[in-house]
Amino acid sequence: MPLRIKLLGIGCRKSKALKNNLYKALDRLPELEVEVEEVTRFHDILEYQIAAAPALLIEGRPAFQDETPGVDELYAFLKQYQQKQKPMKKLLVPTDFSDVAANAYHFAQQLAAGGDWEVVVTHAYHPSFDYSNPYLDMPAAEFEAVKRELMEHFVSEPSVSDGETSAPSAIAPKTELRIGFAGEEIVRDSKQATLIVMGTTGQGNLMEQVFGSVSTHVAQNAHCPVFLIPGGCRCSGFENIVYASNYQAADEAILARVIDTLGLGPATIHFVHVEEEEDKAYKVEAVALEHAVKVGKPNIDLTAVEVECTDIQEGILHYAQDIGADLIIVGTVHRSLLERLFHKSLTKRLTFHTSVPLLVLHYDD
Repeated sequence: MPLRIKLLGIGCRKSKALKNNLYKALDRLPELEVEVEEVTRFHDILEYQIAAAPALLIEGRPAFQDETPGVDELYAFLKQYQQKQKPMKKLLVPTDFSDVAANAYHFAQQLAAGGDWEVVVTHAYHPSFDYSNPYLDMPAAEFEAVKRELMEHFVSEPSVSDGETSAPSAIAPKTELRIGFAGEEIVRDSKQATLIVMGTTGQGNLMEQVFGSVSTHVAQNAHCPVFLIPGGCRCSGFENIVYASNYQAADEAILARVIDTLGLGPATIHFVHVEEEEDKAYKVEAVALEHAVKVGKPNIDLTAVEVECTDIQEGILHYAQDIGADLIIVGTVHRSLLERLFHKSLTKRLTFHTSVPLLVLHYDD
């Protein structure tokens, strides 16, 4: 619903200055939906409960009276309404308190600094199966207190990368503790999330070796895009992006979602299709896009290549390394248990071998 603004003034110098400043401030807030009405007749102005003109009313209430706020002051004042008008995007960061999870958390904080994000750090645990707990018979209340202390330390710890330490981010996250199996709880939470950011591997235990990692389970089953961050990766922008394409008709819609969610640009997106053939040497050939893809952003360049290789995963990672990619995007579909048993998952193999961030999306969301 648009924000209703009324500008009360009889056309004097102060009224004209207020009007000019208002429209300049609104030009800096293109996403703010507004309806501006000018009231210039003296008798009409008297009907409003104001002390003096010129005046600015927001949703019927006086915001400024008998003064001419500057453009910067009006911009800062109106920006709060834009934030209310546009709901915050929820960025979910699962953690097991490992170093890889800490790196993913700081990656998420850097990502969130560029937009209207709410960061939620979540930890799911099951006391009976938590092998990091040396006291399996510890009372539930004490066990939760230990977890809460770990969480507080986790979100306040500065990040360390390449020998450099940075202060904790100014974005204060929400924190959540859940009782349950991590993979199931994260997938359930994904229904209310815009994006998940998590490490590619965790602390690891026998359960993960048998049933597969939590990160790949989430990537394959989540209801929102999942960012998988290898240890040591820093968020330094996305300029060279590899999109692992199988010439799906949904590519355009998927990319539009990614560009909007991450605010991409300027960037080059490389559509990479790998022809897997046994005993084939690695070879790259530029091709025309199979179908017209429009992303609606003039600063996004699109290119397409076909890669011959003995293995799809190897072809994607090799090409990503060749161009210095800082992001790999792969599309997948939710599969039934029977399909998963007989399907060689590209997502799972990429998760364990990529050295750059991997963004997993679902065609059937």
